[in-house]
Amino acid sequence: MKKVELDLDGVVFDSENLYRVYTEIYDVEKNEKDTIIDNTQKVFQKRYNWTEEEFKEFYNENAEKVLTTANFMTGVDIVLNKLKDKFEFIVVTSRNDFETEIAREKLKQIGFENIKIFNNEHHKIERLIDENISYMIDDDNGICINASDNNICALYFKNNASNKVEKDNVINAKNWGEIYKFLMLNEGE
Repeated sequence: MKKVELDLDGVVFDSENLYRVYTEIYDVEKNEKDTIIDNTQKVFQKRYNWTEEEFKEFYNENAEKVLTTANFMTGVDIVLNKLKDKFEFIVVTSRNDFETEIAREKLKQIGFENIKIFNNEHHKIERLIDENISYMIDDDNGICINASDNNICALYFKNNASNKVEKDNVINAKNWGEIYKFLMLNEGE
């Protein structure tokens, strides 16, 4: 059975968009101005001209709220449950233990209580190679390009603030229906 690696934030959970909402609120309420330096950046730490102290304060005040209230991405539960008999799914994430436990509890809600999760991973490609991953689904174009360069088919889950990746072995997907179609038509039995 081929393995598919899932990214959590922005792929399984809508936490990236929720972080965007809370960072905008924080910026207005704490800074009383717009401090965005590059709104195309995926992670909030690269979008704002905040001090290290402001980033830490924002995270401490909002991370748990964002991670516990973030919804599943539309269709993820349907697609993962249709594919779970055909593929083995694992998660590789930079989330810490506390953040990972929140994800684990949420994944139980859709029948993935036994999914293997590797957390505190800051060099994802090494784990993907070690785990012999065939496909990976991520919303970070750099990670997708790196996977492609290492002969792993990357499904780039593109959000509206991202650019399309034009590269061999990278499939651009805008929703979980497109991911289902690709996996079933290329590997499904």
